[in-house]
Amino acid sequence: MVAVRDDTRGRVPFALLGVLLLVSSLTLAPTFVTEPAPSETAVERALNQATAETQVAVRDGVSTAGQRAAANPVVTPADTPAGRVLNDSAAFRDSLRIRTYLRVADRLERVSGRSGDVTVTASLPAVSNVRGLRAAKHRVSVERAGPNKTAMRATVENIVLTVRRNGAVVSTQRVSSTVVVPTQALMLHDQVSTYQTRLNNGLDRPGLSQRMTARLYPIAWARGYAQYGGAGIENVVANRHVSLATNGALLGVQRSTFGRSDPAGRRALKEATAVTGIEDLIRGSQGTALSTEVLKQAQYRPVSETPPRPTSTGSPSPTDSMTVGVNGTADTAFRSVTEPSALNETLEDAYTVEVALETNKHRLGGGPPGTPPSPGTDWTLVADRVTTATETVGNASGRVATPDRWHTLETFSRTVERQYTRTAVWQNGSLRQRTTTSSTARYRVTVAVVGRHHGRSPAPNRSIRTAHDASASPLNGSNFADVEPKAMDRLVGHAGGRDGVAERVVDDSLSRTEATVAADRPPELHNWVYRDLMDLRASVRNATVSVERGRVGTFETNPPRELRERVAQRRATLAAVPGTYDSAAQKARVAARLTYLSAVSAELDEQATVRDRNRERVDTQLAKRTDGSLRALRKGLVARETPVPRSRPVPVGPAGPVRTRVDTQTPYLTLTELDESRYRALDGSEHPLVARNANVFTVPYGDAADAVVGGAFESGDRVRLATAANTLAAANETLESESNATLASERDTLQREVEAANEEMTTTLWLAVSQHTEAEQGESKAIVADAMAPWDTSAARALALTNGSAQERVARVAGARLNLTRVEHDRLRLRLLSVDTPATKPTLGSANGTASAVRSVAKAELSSALASAGEQKVQQFAKKRLGTDRLPAGLPLAPPVAPWYATTNIWWVTVEGEYARFAVSASHGPPSEPGAQTTYARDGHTVTLDVDDDGTGERLGTADRVSFRADTGVVVVVPPKPRGVGDKGGNAVEESSGWPDAGS
Repeated sequence: MVAVRDDTRGRVPFALLGVLLLVSSLTLAPTFVTEPAPSETAVERALNQATAETQVAVRDGVSTAGQRAAANPVVTPADTPAGRVLNDSAAFRDSLRIRTYLRVADRLERVSGRSGDVTVTASLPAVSNVRGLRAAKHRVSVERAGPNKTAMRATVENIVLTVRRNGAVVSTQRVSSTVVVPTQALMLHDQVSTYQTRLNNGLDRPGLSQRMTARLYPIAWARGYAQYGGAGIENVVANRHVSLATNGALLGVQRSTFGRSDPAGRRALKEATAVTGIEDLIRGSQGTALSTEVLKQAQYRPVSETPPRPTSTGSPSPTDSMTVGVNGTADTAFRSVTEPSALNETLEDAYTVEVALETNKHRLGGGPPGTPPSPGTDWTLVADRVTTATETVGNASGRVATPDRWHTLETFSRTVERQYTRTAVWQNGSLRQRTTTSSTARYRVTVAVVGRHHGRSPAPNRSIRTAHDASASPLNGSNFADVEPKAMDRLVGHAGGRDGVAERVVDDSLSRTEATVAADRPPELHNWVYRDLMDLRASVRNATVSVERGRVGTFETNPPRELRERVAQRRATLAAVPGTYDSAAQKARVAARLTYLSAVSAELDEQATVRDRNRERVDTQLAKRTDGSLRALRKGLVARETPVPRSRPVPVGPAGPVRTRVDTQTPYLTLTELDESRYRALDGSEHPLVARNANVFTVPYGDAADAVVGGAFESGDRVRLATAANTLAAANETLESESNATLASERDTLQREVEAANEEMTTTLWLAVSQHTEAEQGESKAIVADAMAPWDTSAARALALTNGSAQERVARVAGARLNLTRVEHDRLRLRLLSVDTPATKPTLGSANGTASAVRSVAKAELSSALASAGEQKVQQFAKKRLGTDRLPAGLPLAPPVAPWYATTNIWWVTVEGEYARFAVSASHGPPSEPGAQTTYARDGHTVTLDVDDDGTGERLGTADRVSFRADTGVVVVVPPKPRGVGDKGGNAVEESSGWPDAGS
């Protein structure tokens, strides 16, 4: 380091003073001390000369200090006496203030004004200790200034001008000098600080995470849909893609912050894009050492200046809509509603009538007798008893009011006499005597049997035009014509007939006045309603909603809940409730329709609740396996659509446009280890970038996906039959092209378990055929065997049994062979579809062991096939199908209790990076060096400065490297298929070498 006093660069000849005075922004604020200043002309001339030189000294000192501070920026103060003078929050500005003070002080030592025997010198107090250094810092202020804040304004206070005559001090002045210089030190520091802030911003603020998300989403969705379509893609998002997206995002943040990006970084990005494209051709490489070795063996290198252009894959984007329908939920609800007992109850309720007795009792004459006469004057009444006898003595004519919304079924009136006999017991001493008297009361009793069609039926209460007309029923039924005799029998007949009821009314002993009566239902009613519900089911099945694919994957939307709302909106149209029922059968049909629609809504509501629970479980899995969350994932989904400026406009400073240039080492932050032989700024061997890429729902099985959708439905050591079937299919496909004893052994174990589950399910199917049709067991077994014939492998049978294809075919074969009616066929089909899960499931160990063997064989075959291959062989091998394609992955939405409408998967990516050297240069430097640049560079080195002029530099702090950490999540949603979407390489978490310590 050059000592301040020994540095003579930037000296300006006095011939330039006039020009500098015209362009300078110097402000002098003189403060006179108590000594009177001589007013001689010689003093004035000397002061003017010294003032001009002071202006030049301050300006030159500020410019030089800015250059030196930018080249050696203090970002973190040192824990030293000199370092503790700097504030942690303003270390760079404080170090710039100290440099400015020392540089100006050094320049002022050479200032001298002379006129005759008068001399004027300029000075600043010397710094000899920490206290003096702190005072020196406070005498200087710096800030950005000028157009677009590209220049720097500095003020140096308390410059002492000393006037001497013949060596004796005659006067002193203290002045504060403010200059504006076209030095971009502060601008560059603020820009680099902004850059680092943006690199570390979260997903909800502009910066690296947002840009990285925007670059990863197209990669993940294109590769995810290609994998879903059967392309040879083992890992949808590998760390090589993360590295590519990160470096592209870094260059984007550079453009938005500095106006341009590192040209070397752009070239390196093109090279990396081409290399990644070739690596993607090598299936199963996962960006590991194997892929690197294969690339070397292939002797192929992409041309940096002509990287392959990405081609459109036709895959959807997260904002594209997907249609989710009621679909299989319509069948699930239908099964519950049309169970014989359930449907019978619904129809019976519709044919059930509430009936009641309305009575009116009117006394025509007579009444209870008075007290019987006493036997004499000395007799005392000790007991009194009245007996009655009621008897109908004839018919009568009367009326009774009918309650609102009831109608009269039958009315009758009777004349009823009630005979009273009153007996009194009298006592006189020891003697007792009875006396009796009698009387008769006559009543007119009117009884109405009334009814209404309310009951428990969900069908709204409407009048039935032909309620009691047996000939008007569309099914040759009696409507409610038999309700009246049933009501009379229930309420009147059981109470003693008409006379008996009338007598009970008079006696107030009529105990039952209300009842329900079910009319006889036509024999064809059940099937007629069932067929009507089948048509309604078709309409409900076709009810759909459109939802954004990305919002489905982040659980931001709940398709079952939206479907429930859609069905509710269409409920009136679907139910088709008339203003007046044509018949009791029509009311029963409406009741069944409303019951079915309520069952659909209840099923969708349950599915919505399950999805809410699954959302919580997914959040738990994200937190358990990554640093992410669904909330952050949703931020990422928004971030990919957040517009970001491509670059900022070029600012204009005092001397014209201020252009910057970014120069980084390494220009492309690679995941591989580098050393100083590649870049001098590196300190030994370092990892410029490290990454952790976690695929949440992937193989091995029995992992996160089962934790979400399994719950009480899955055993911890078992996998779903569909998962095992796809794994078995992958093993079979691999063994067709490459024999391997280990894989064959694992495959055989899994196959035995799959076959056992298949056998269990097929047994359940033929038992269902036998129980629900007239077929005997032997014929039922033959029907199932013939129906299963198209699927000739264990894996194919298992997939057909789990996706419903087998059940549908069994129903068709049974329907044709047994001549089943439309209703009988549908009932059997629904019964068979309810058999969708075997009690015995394949084990987790056999499924994972087989999947692992499939991957091992595929990789070995790949390495062998490409050991000495060129580019053509690479491309030929990329087209070859390997069993790994069939391995299932992803989170199915929304089994096990709802129809499968999509499969989703989540990748949570975390990167940490560090530039060995990050430098930014501005387009022009100080006036003393025309055409020079101001360069701000951070490389982690220690910054020292000789503050006390003892020849030894004091440690001020460090020029910290530019480093960052960024997180983002990507969600991909594909249609429902067993293959799903996800990484199938066997590692749910891919960590690059050096993780998590970038730069070491």
